[in-house]
Amino acid sequence: MKSRPLWIFVAVIVLGAIGLLVARKKMLPGKLKPEVAIQDGKTIDFSSGKPVVKDTEKEKAIIARAEKDMAEAAKGVTFSPVAPVAEKKPAEPKK
Repeated sequence: MKSRPLWIFVAVIVLGAIGLLVARKKMLPGKLKPEVAIQDGKTIDFSSGKPVVKDTEKEKAIIARAEKDMAEAAKGVTFSPVAPVAEKKPAEPKK
């Protein structure tokens, strides 16, 4: 009778270990992700799950419009130097 709970305990431990290994394997990257070189004036579309370089007139128009919008938004932006932080002198010890 005592062997039955022992076998159930061993089976639960083994199944739990197998489950952890399967879950860990799913979290690890299976394949290396493809590298795609950045190219000026072209877009890289990842919506299909794979990188697809697009170089159509429609894509060029979208890029030109975005560049114009960014230049317009940043036209009046200026940055001033940060004022230096004054160092605090340590307090004189009281006598």
